[in-house]
Amino acid sequence: MAMASNSSISLGQKLAIFPAVILGLVKTIIALILAPFRGPNTPKSFKRHMSLTLGRNVIGLLSPQQMQFMRGSTETNYMAWTQKHHVRPQSVSLPKQDTKAFWIGNPDAATTILYFHGGGWGMPGSSGHFSFASALISTAAASRKSLAVLVLQYDLAPAERYPRQLTQCVELLRYVVTDLHKSPSQIVLGGDSAGGNMVFGVLSHLLHPHPAIEPLRLSTTLRASFAISPIASFDTNYASDRQDPAPASTIKVWLRNYLGGSTTDRWNDPSKTDVAWWSEVDKVAKGILITVAVNEMMATDTQALAAKLKAASENFTLFVAKDDFHAEPTIGIDLGFQECEASRALKTWVVERL
Repeated sequence: MAMASNSSISLGQKLAIFPAVILGLVKTIIALILAPFRGPNTPKSFKRHMSLTLGRNVIGLLSPQQMQFMRGSTETNYMAWTQKHHVRPQSVSLPKQDTKAFWIGNPDAATTILYFHGGGWGMPGSSGHFSFASALISTAAASRKSLAVLVLQYDLAPAERYPRQLTQCVELLRYVVTDLHKSPSQIVLGGDSAGGNMVFGVLSHLLHPHPAIEPLRLSTTLRASFAISPIASFDTNYASDRQDPAPASTIKVWLRNYLGGSTTDRWNDPSKTDVAWWSEVDKVAKGILITVAVNEMMATDTQALAAKLKAASENFTLFVAKDDFHAEPTIGIDLGFQECEASRALKTWVVERL
């Protein structure tokens, strides 16, 4: 079984990282000079514009394997986060899956969020994901609600391909229900970007079992599900990536790596679904929230999925953030930004359902 992070790269690939980063910095300096003349589809804030530009410039020059080497694994990032915040690390291992998940908060909390991190299936969970989870728990505690988050470490592409990652998501839910004896009514599914895509993959599997994944029948409905800037289509004809932390060219590589030799289907590409596919979604989740930034490159695809869910569900909510970028509730923490619109809306929505 492959490791969750493919961080073993050649000496040549390691040596190539430094000039790529330098070139990325040079391109960003040029963008800095031209910043006063930037177009209308760029962030209004100078700091946000430069941070996202630097991210796109560097990420666009590195391979997924080089990025994974630099970013470590979800586990190493979790251990570093727990040490920094003086939190005792706690994890679970899924039987026969060679898969781990990591606790934020008290595992005995009344409600548990199963969280699938973003990163294009090619990057690990980061400190931003863990800090966002911790902030959700603190917001719940302020309302005297008991909440914990269990963050899945799924295998990264291209070392592992679809449907391996979706299988791990389903098996985490199965484990929490079967082995930890939590009722589905105590469970919330959540994720950002690629993880948000897999939230809908799991919901699809509950409604229409994937032919390669063991069916999972729940005794009752899940408490809720949310997706932050989910990847809602594998059609990569993006109009602009000026308000996104990764360039469109890199997103295309990540999506291709995730699929491997597989084709798109209704479990990995929500744009392939129709309203009828989601007609019984209220029977598997009591509420569904999607957040999206109005100017992110995947906004049109995400809003098209939202229209289908709104037609099928009585308990669907779409929140469109005017000034955010893609998956800002988690990525923004890594970049040192203040709390964004989508983060505030999501916290309120989650707490109302606890």
